[in-house]
Amino acid sequence: MESVFFSALLLSATLQQSSVFVDSQTTPNTTAPVSTPQAPGFVDLPVWVEVLESTVPRSVITQFQIHSSSPDPELHILSVTPHAAVFETPMVNPTNVSDIFTAQIVLNGSVDYERVSLYSVRLGIVSASGYIQQSFHVQIIDVNEPPECETHFQFPGVEVCVPEDASPFGPLYTVLARDQDENDTITFEISQALPVSTIRRFQIDGRGRITSNQTFDYQNGPREFSLSVVVRDRQASNCSGTVRIKVLKVYTQPLDFLLPVQNVSLLENQGAGAAVATVRADPSVSAVFYTFVKLYPPYKIGREDGVIRTAYNLDLEADATLTQTVLLVRALSVLEDRSGTATVTVNVLDVNEHPPFCSPSVIILTVPETTEVGRSLGSITCLDIDVTNHSISLTLIENDVSRFRFRLRDGQLQVNSSLDYDIEGVAANHFQYEATILATDSGSPALSTEVQVLITVTPVNEFDPQVVSPLVLPGHALFSIDPIGGQLYLRSELDFEEKHFHTVKVQAVDFDQDVDRTNQRTSVTDITIQVQNVNDNAPVCDPVSYESTIFSTLAAGVGIITLTCTDADGDALTATITNGAVVDRFQMNGLTLSSRNVFSFVPDGVYDDTWYEVTVRVSDGKFSTDAVVYITVVPWSTTKPTTPTTTKAPRVVTVLRGVWAPEPWFVAVLTLTGALLLLTVGLLTWAMCTRNSTWEKEEQSLSPHRDSVQKKDGMGNHTASDEGEKMSLDGSVSLSRVEIHEDVTRFNGKAQDPVSGRSYLFNSVTGERRWLDTPTADTHV
Repeated sequence: MESVFFSALLLSATLQQSSVFVDSQTTPNTTAPVSTPQAPGFVDLPVWVEVLESTVPRSVITQFQIHSSSPDPELHILSVTPHAAVFETPMVNPTNVSDIFTAQIVLNGSVDYERVSLYSVRLGIVSASGYIQQSFHVQIIDVNEPPECETHFQFPGVEVCVPEDASPFGPLYTVLARDQDENDTITFEISQALPVSTIRRFQIDGRGRITSNQTFDYQNGPREFSLSVVVRDRQASNCSGTVRIKVLKVYTQPLDFLLPVQNVSLLENQGAGAAVATVRADPSVSAVFYTFVKLYPPYKIGREDGVIRTAYNLDLEADATLTQTVLLVRALSVLEDRSGTATVTVNVLDVNEHPPFCSPSVIILTVPETTEVGRSLGSITCLDIDVTNHSISLTLIENDVSRFRFRLRDGQLQVNSSLDYDIEGVAANHFQYEATILATDSGSPALSTEVQVLITVTPVNEFDPQVVSPLVLPGHALFSIDPIGGQLYLRSELDFEEKHFHTVKVQAVDFDQDVDRTNQRTSVTDITIQVQNVNDNAPVCDPVSYESTIFSTLAAGVGIITLTCTDADGDALTATITNGAVVDRFQMNGLTLSSRNVFSFVPDGVYDDTWYEVTVRVSDGKFSTDAVVYITVVPWSTTKPTTPTTTKAPRVVTVLRGVWAPEPWFVAVLTLTGALLLLTVGLLTWAMCTRNSTWEKEEQSLSPHRDSVQKKDGMGNHTASDEGEKMSLDGSVSLSRVEIHEDVTRFNGKAQDPVSGRSYLFNSVTGERRWLDTPTADTHV
């Protein structure tokens, strides 16, 4: 209807320009260039263009010239009526004439005369003031299309079972075919029949129904026939297929059904092949075949299993006659020469599958913010094509910004409260109110359609501005501001140590707040910016190198020198010795350097260095600075204090021992296992003793005499010690457990003499030492 309407409208216009006919082999228009006009415009755009519906996509349907002073003119398709994306963006190419360009309209997809026969295209050339517009019309020329036959009919062909008692001129089969062209007719013809002698027996009418003018004889006549059917249109285009007719013997005795009458229901849109019902004859009868008494195009039946299925998708919206169908099913038994008929009533139930269709599908409006309450913004109409759904409810759903701003009254969208432009929520949403109209049908389950409502509010200058378009007053070196968005930017680095806060004066000027753009207002405000401190300065040590001379008698932990370091950010400082050679000798307590233990300058003993270079790294947690300390140690001897010997009181040590209490059965098993183990060990010992008795006697006769260990006197002899010291076989001195404990508590360090290589214990406070090794004594045998 839409294409017919546009055809009538455009044909009634009194257009005097000639039309252009275009097919798939269209050649470009070679109109001679004309003189260049002063303003952009169309030169030879035709009003009518005819296009064959068989034209392939990417074909040029028309070519014309435009003139423009721009070296790269822009030509756009502003609208296509009815709306369809059938044309590509126009191609514009220059010519040999200045300011003259060739434009081509290219087909984007295929066109169909039966769907749309006429398009109205509005073109526009971009100019400084907008578009230079002109329209032309595309008439689709109908092209004959061959008829379409049922796929199974074309290959491999359909098979029809006919009882031999079928009455003459009764319909045997209907060939399903259609012509895609409107107002075109098709004819049916039986071009060949097998056996050949039966060519005049069958006829086919203009609706594709095949009949026979004779009765069938299962006993004496042919039992199978093959008919070749050709379907032609008025232009001789055709499609063909094969119908095979099989004659079934009819028996006089009826065949019983388990359910001779059935009443079934199924939902629509179950697709082709959906099971409807099952017909079963007497199970005691073998070789039963099922067929319909007459043709029912929406349904088919299994020849052997009697299952009735849908032949195609059943849609009540497309064919309301499918609501109820009575099927007559015939069962034939070839072996027992019997047949019977059953009745199946099929009821197709409507399914709520189509949501409501609303017009318009989206509401986009632009209104001033002073629109009065109660004003209608538009109407909405919704329909539902489902058979049983006719009631549609409309619900307005609003977001936080548009809440209570609109209302629905009898399909009319109205303003419910004032539409304010100058609020934060609307500004954040690009000055647009959004809502959704939900159309819900009465089906089960209910289906809905959403209609988006987009209302853009234009401003009316009602209030004094605050900060709409700020601008930093000139002359500020640290900050700048976006004049449109109002974002404040930093132009150079800030220094907390130099200045803790800055004050920026901002000027705000409103614009585009009214139809009269000269109606502007100005205000000034101050912005205070607090600068936060960030650790961005390394510690500074002054000086970076230190020198100190100390005596070797300086006690451990006493400060040698204190570093003078500061941090501009005020962060806490930590000091760490970084060169590994002196880490065990010195330590840092805060920024003060001290020795871990006393220095030793004993000849033939521990002799420390007299000069040290200590590198100290001072850090504020992020940055660090190194300082160097040079320490000179002056050796200095002191009188060795008398070391008193005290007798310590006995110490009572309480040892807690856990008691294990196993289960009785475990004790019995463990005892039995131990007894067996002891018996095995005893037997092995007895066997070894009997074999080695001779070896033991010889060893006793050859055993050397061993001297006891003696304590060393002044002449170098060895005697037994009463104070707990004993000489081992290798000549080294071993200490008793009590003496070792006393040494551990009295001395707090251990070192090795670099000259003799002997180890000793030392006390870092008193300077007392004790040698751990003695020279190895000669052993006399």
